[in-house]
Amino acid sequence: MSNNDWQDRMFELDDIVRLVKLEAQNFYDKNNKSAGTRARKGLSELAKFCANERKLIQDKKNNPDPQV
Repeated sequence: MSNNDWQDRMFELDDIVRLVKLEAQNFYDKNNKSAGTRARKGLSELAKFCANERKLIQDKKNNPDPQV
């Protein structure tokens, strides 16, 4: 796994969090019910992303790359 792989995933995480924050703001401040639906969907994506990232970290910890 290269450095760019994990960095790309962290950028993806930032994007998901930014989107959820924006939609939550629209829901709470502007009472936009559609934004609430999108925020919940984003939170679901975030939960899936976190579960997957946790698995990747656990796998790397248990199976480190061989050192040359």
